Amino acid sequence: MAGGNLSPRQKMIGMMYLVLTALLALNVSKDILNAFVLVNDGLETTTSNFDKKNNLTYTAFEKAKQNNAVKVGPYYDKAMKVKKLSKELIEYIEELKKEIVMEADKLTKQQADTTHLQHVNSKDNQDIPSHILIGATEDGAKGKARELKNKLEKYKKDLTDMVKEYGFNQELGPDTKDPKASLEHGKQSWETHYFDHTPLAAVVTLLSKLQADVKNSEAEIVNFLLKAVDLGDFKFDTLVAKVVAPTSYVLVGNEYTADVFVAAYSSTQDPEVYVGGSKIKVEAGMGKYSVRPSKEGLNKWGGEIKVKAPDGTYKTYKFEQEYTAARPSTVISATKMNVLYIGVPNPISISVPGIPADKIKATISQGSLSPDPANPGNYLANVTQGGEAIISVSAELDKKLQPMGQMKYRVKMVPDPVAKCANMKGGPISKSLLAAQGGIIPVLENFDFELNYVIKSFSITRAGKGIDPIDFKTEGGAFTDEMKNKIFKMARLGDKIYIENIKAVGPDKTVRSLSAISFTVQ
Repeated sequence: MAGGNLSPRQKMIGMMYLVLTALLALNVSKDILNAFVLVNDGLETTTSNFDKKNNLTYTAFEKAKQNNAVKVGPYYDKAMKVKKLSKELIEYIEELKKEIVMEADKLTKQQADTTHLQHVNSKDNQDIPSHILIGATEDGAKGKARELKNKLEKYKKDLTDMVKEYGFNQELGPDTKDPKASLEHGKQSWETHYFDHTPLAAVVTLLSKLQADVKNSEAEIVNFLLKAVDLGDFKFDTLVAKVVAPTSYVLVGNEYTADVFVAAYSSTQDPEVYVGGSKIKVEAGMGKYSVRPSKEGLNKWGGEIKVKAPDGTYKTYKFEQEYTAARPSTVISATKMNVLYIGVPNPISISVPGIPADKIKATISQGSLSPDPANPGNYLANVTQGGEAIISVSAELDKKLQPMGQMKYRVKMVPDPVAKCANMKGGPISKSLLAAQGGIIPVLENFDFELNYVIKSFSITRAGKGIDPIDFKTEGGAFTDEMKNKIFKMARLGDKIYIENIKAVGPDKTVRSLSAISFTVQ
């Protein structure tokens, strides 16, 4: 049985089903077979009553569609599809019942159509129903019971899919799940549980029960669809004038648009909307107002909405609204510096008051300007030559690009780094500290960008009293072993150490000549 709250009619079907199941557990006798006839008659009566009730619902649908075809049409079409699917499934099950009776009593189709279950001679026959419904396989996979099960499951899915968008979440019958395993029968399929070696009278009654379930599901869905027609309607007793504009910020020369409407409006009867005494266009209950402001600042506007009441008179609702008009403007700022540097990505922040970041377009007169996808409104500017660079900004307004302004930037080379040894630029130094150094390090002082310079080459000289100057040159920034042994280790108090001809290379690939370092050994 299906879950959820059950109607009295559903409870009655369930009770019949329980009686039927109990009868199946007993030894079959003539009296029991006749009892199945009574249950079957009751189920067929229930199916007929469902059919009459459903026809009343379809009639109500017809009238509702005549009154409002646009609103009711989609629901009506689904109801007709439910009716068609139910009719096809009911007829399929009816044909199964006739096929079983025809083969069991050797009747023609015409005879089977008019033979009541009471007058079927083979009511106790178990072989014919099993042969047709179960077939040669133990689980019924090759019999018509499997086909019946598949049709029932598809029927329930088709019905549920049609109404789930309206919030329908009930489980429809009939139940086609395999029963739980029992000690007596073990694990059984749905097909074998109900139709394997079951007397003909019981099989026909079970099929009638499935027909009643189908009709009950049809009633559930069609009634739900009829109620869903008005499910989205608003109930109200007050009308309020409303004005909705895409934005209250507009640039001089551009168009300002707004929707003026009554909150609880009828799509079949438009109100009359007046702005400044002039009647404006109305679509689907909403007045369409547009104006191009010619001056900056606050602009106020208003009017009235006239709505026709049920008695034919008009009720008037006044409204007021305002918007701010401004001249084109833009905000451009360098995130770290007031200049742009060659060879490094320069962070730039760009915004236009009142305009979303994704509607802003920016270009640069030289190099490139790339947006940061992770941070809307932020860009990286890469410039290639000295002088100046101009950043121009446009904004998308009314699906058109409007120029919003531009700003000039000075373009400079990144400053030269300072060569240091022992974190010093020269001066007195102890022999031990000097001997501990591994080379020269280029340092960018007072510069916000994190850039790495590399020493390309340098020369070093040791001079002192009574000795000839000792000179060495090397590539790279590291002191060689020869420098350490013949200059640092042999240095004497008062000796001069000169590090000169220092060349460094930065991210822009240019070679820079750095200031010399002069140490006096202490």
